[in-house]
Amino acid sequence: MELALLNTTEDSQNPPGQKSLITREGKEVNISGDVWFLPYSASDHTTLNFEKIVNSQVKVALKIHIADRVRRISTHAGYAAYQDIWREVLRHWESDTSDSDSDIDSYLISLFESAINRARKRKRLWAMYRPIQWYLWCAENLPDTVFSEVYAQELEAIELPGNPKGEAVRMEDPESGPLHKSLELPLLINALRSDEDKSFECLQQKVVVALSIAFGRNPANLTFLRESDLFRLTSNHEDPCYIIRMPRIKKRFVNPRDDLLDEYLDPYFGAMVEQLIELNQAVPLRVAGKAFIKPEERPLLINKNGNRAAVLSGDIDNAFNFTSRDISHLLNAFVRRHNIISPVTGALLHITPRRLRYTLATGLAAEGISKRELARILDHTDTQHVQVYFEMAGRIVEHLDKATTKAFSNYLNFFKGKVVDSDMEAINGDRDDKHLIFVDEQNPTVQSDIGVCGESSVCHLDPPYSCYLCPKFQPYRHADHEQVLDCLLASRKERLEKYENARLGIQLDEVISAVAQVVKICEEGQENV
Repeated sequence: MELALLNTTEDSQNPPGQKSLITREGKEVNISGDVWFLPYSASDHTTLNFEKIVNSQVKVALKIHIADRVRRISTHAGYAAYQDIWREVLRHWESDTSDSDSDIDSYLISLFESAINRARKRKRLWAMYRPIQWYLWCAENLPDTVFSEVYAQELEAIELPGNPKGEAVRMEDPESGPLHKSLELPLLINALRSDEDKSFECLQQKVVVALSIAFGRNPANLTFLRESDLFRLTSNHEDPCYIIRMPRIKKRFVNPRDDLLDEYLDPYFGAMVEQLIELNQAVPLRVAGKAFIKPEERPLLINKNGNRAAVLSGDIDNAFNFTSRDISHLLNAFVRRHNIISPVTGALLHITPRRLRYTLATGLAAEGISKRELARILDHTDTQHVQVYFEMAGRIVEHLDKATTKAFSNYLNFFKGKVVDSDMEAINGDRDDKHLIFVDEQNPTVQSDIGVCGESSVCHLDPPYSCYLCPKFQPYRHADHEQVLDCLLASRKERLEKYENARLGIQLDEVISAVAQVVKICEEGQENV
């Protein structure tokens, strides 16, 4: 596929003496007009439209500030500053304002005062950080303009709270917090493992789901992956061992691919990525006369429609990258295709890369991982950002009761076997060695036949609990599976209270759900008799 480059020819006021600038990442940006196309392929909204700025003096000041941030800090820093300054302050500028310097000075101050009051009222004063930094920078670096040094001192005295990044985690928000470890995450994993669709788009969906579950990285990390980043360390006849090199973002590197972290990838997920790379070969990539042929040039996740932000800005290397929003769309498309209904909300499972990041982090914290290791896994430079996950560690697993477990069992659908009425219906029903007996751990004298194993060869499961998850298990309809469920719930509660370790409780949840499903099937069968 071939993409056409678009150019702009608008002429307007711009930073003095500049027609273009080189970003910190080494990309050239045309700043001769009022519309700038930033080379930031991870986002699909990187066009800065200065035509919207009503006052010419303020427009020039904003251009100079944005150009400085793009050149010294990063393209993303310039883009984020423009968005916050426009959203919080400049979009409220009235078009009939006087053009005299004194009036503009006073009017700009009034806009800032109104913006600060709105932010305080909405409890989001942190959103004023970049607008205030812009005013302070202009007052210091652009003397004799409409930015008051006196008012800048007042702004500098304001204490701004930090962005409440951990609130969704702390509040356990069912729409934006971590996925429920027992009721929601298993649905996603089961759908992934049962999905046999190998079409291009479906494989892209599965790879995004798999990598998001495995690593919990920000979507921008995935957009910069290349086909060459997957390594298979073993030969074809051996058990596969996969390593994937993950690009880093927000680490002050000039380019996300300037530093790559080697991460172990589950063999099942690794084989899935290999399948996608194989399908990628049928997609020719060409833009501005350049053909993308080598694996180190080709994105792992190919955007067939091209990346508009990269094309407009001339960032050819990333012209076929997905954006962060595209990654989220792939996740949601996977959920819709499998019609995954959340037992918690009763609606389609709401899934985002950030939710999967929260899910991985809270799960690992509950299992006892160290703060330093969790920070490494999430690619944080220090441990302060992972504290919220440890605060939540003891709260992510609640006690289950029988009614709740039965109600959710149909959603989870962990039981894949067949309920039988007698040995006559069961495979291996005539073999004594294939009959399964449940023994109550608290009262070993209480024993009952619960079903028959349909496996013809040697079975490597640990009966009887693990049998409920096996598709070859054939439970008796008349057996007392309710007693099995009661014992499992009691064991789960005891583990959580005695050992204070969420992992020991979570380990039983899939079996508990499968047993509850069998109980319901048997109850419904008896009602129909």
